[in-house]
Parts: sequence; structure tokens; C-alpha cells
Amino acid sequence: MKRLIIFFFFSSPAWVHAFAQGTGSFFNQQSSKVKIMVQQIAYLHIHLSELKSGYRIAEKGLEKAHELKGGTYSLHTDYLNSLQQVSPVIRTNPKAKATADLQQQLIRLFTSEIAWQQSEKLFSPKEMAYLKKVYDNLLKESNRDMDELVQVLTPGKLQLTDQQRLERLDHLYESMKDKNAFAGSFTAQCRKVSTGRKQAVRDQQQMKKLYGVQ
Repeated sequence: MKRLIIFFFFSSPAWVHAFAQGTGSFFNQQSSKVKIMVQQIAYLHIHLSELKSGYRIAEKGLEKAHELKGGTYSLHTDYLNSLQQVSPVIRTNPKAKATADLQQQLIRLFTSEIAWQQSEKLFSPKEMAYLKKVYDNLLKESNRDMDELVQVLTPGKLQLTDQQRLERLDHLYESMKDKNAFAGSFTAQCRKVSTGRKQAVRDQQQMKKLYGVQ
């Protein structure tokens, strides 16, 4: 009896239809999942391709940037090196020699005056010390100008354009001219004071002789 009931149940058209629907639904669900998985794999593949393409573009961009950077650095280095060179126009500029000549003239003015004052002994010790101090300070300042002049004229010392070097030469020349003018004026004043004293001594001696004063 049980076998008949089971056979009837499994051979019933309703059950067969329900089983078929269930089986179809199962396979339809599986098919949809497979399609979704296939689509996801396809999307992933496209995404990976785009990433690879992006990496290649970025890599090429970095290589190009490196090349440009190298080229820019090379140009920058060449430019800086060129600024360290001294052109013939600068080396032969007459103001360079004139600046050095002015310092030598300044030195001659002071050394001559100091030697003369020491021999005449018309200045007091304090006055002689002051004369020498003025000379020492002026000589230090002029030596700084000469040091800068050497740097302007020596390749590899300064990074300057020709125009900037010419401006430095002009400035140093004018600076040395001012110092030399001061040296001339100051030593002349010192000599004037001493000669005035010397003349005063002579006049005094003449007066003594004139009036018979011992």
C-alpha cells in the first residue's frame, strides 16, 4: 500500500510540474550567479588593464620628468659655471688697474707723511699715534676693496654676469677714489699743521735774534 502511495505521489502531474519548476528555478539561479561572476571577472579584467595602462603612463611620465629634470639641472649647472668665468672685457677693464694704482698712491701718501713727521718731530706722540691709526684703518678698508677686486677678476670665485662684474668694478673704483681723496686731504692737513708750527718756530727764533733775546 505504501509503495502505491509513493508511486502515485511521484507520478502525479502536479508533483512533476512542481519539481520541474523547482529544478528550473534552481538552475536559473545558478545560471544568474554564473553570469554575474562572469561579468565581475570581465569588469576586473578591464580594471586591471586600465591599472596597467595607468602604471605605464605614470612610469613614462616619471621617466620624462627625470629626463627633463636632468636636462634642466644640466642647463642650470652650465649657467652657473658660465657665471664663474671672467670675460676678456672684464679682465682688460681699465678701472681694475686704476683701482689698484689708487691704493698704491694712498699708501705712498701716508708712508711719506709718517716718515716726514717722524723726522721733523713737530707732532706730539698722541698726534703721531692718531696719524698712524687713521692710516691703519684706511689701509684695512682699501685692502677689503682689493680683495673683492681680485674675486671679481678671478674665474671661479664669484657667480656674476658681466654686467654685475662691471658694476662691481665701478663701485670699487669709486670707493678707492674716495679713500685716496681722503688720504690726500688728511695728509695735506697734517703737513700744513706741521709746516705752520715749523714756521712759527722760525719766526720765534727771528724775533729772538731781532730783539737779542737768548
